[in-house]
Amino acid sequence: MTDTAALADPINAALTGPQARFSEVSGNIVRYQPDVSVFYGHPRDLTADDYADVAHLAGPGAIALLRDRATPLPDDWAVVERIGLVQYDGTALVTAPDAEAVRLTASDVPEMTALVRRTEPGPFLPRTIELGTYLGVRDADGALIAMAGERMHPAGWTEISAVCTAPEARGHGLASRLIRAVGHGIRERGETPFLHTSDDNPARRLYEHLGFALTRTVPLEVVRVPG
Repeated sequence: MTDTAALADPINAALTGPQARFSEVSGNIVRYQPDVSVFYGHPRDLTADDYADVAHLAGPGAIALLRDRATPLPDDWAVVERIGLVQYDGTALVTAPDAEAVRLTASDVPEMTALVRRTEPGPFLPRTIELGTYLGVRDADGALIAMAGERMHPAGWTEISAVCTAPEARGHGLASRLIRAVGHGIRERGETPFLHTSDDNPARRLYEHLGFALTRTVPLEVVRVPG
């Protein structure tokens, strides 16, 4: 059975483990390289030195994403946005390959980015595709109309992410098919899928229908460091 401990802090588990090559580190703080992903790994109880290290990695006046912070922000920091980050365990997900799904590559990133801008599934940066396999479905004219892929990778687990479908292509089960197909590749490696979403995302009903089980909800804060 897959050890679920890594899901308690998947960002740190990924960046100090299988995805260390994508990390930048300062003291106790680790983050994805800024053109790869937006997430920071940090202690839950941040000290003054930890906040200084977050600021060092982010840069003056920039934003950082802090997950499940337990200590007060320094006086000159500001919370820009708060999100209820919901995590699901995909142990019970039924997976299957999909004959219409194509593997997306770096040359597809501009089209993937355009689809993300239309549908807003969450952050997708120029090198996010390097984090794992991304699959897409194209329409009869060759336009990318749906995609899903892999993001965080703590040991034994892989996060399914960037699940999105163009508005004109919704209602045909493309998201479900791509989630199952990406999950199939994860299972083929002997790993277990999981995913994150926001607590107000209507897609939660789909994820639960597919067999994802709620593990936790934690606050995710977008904070601005001093300029």
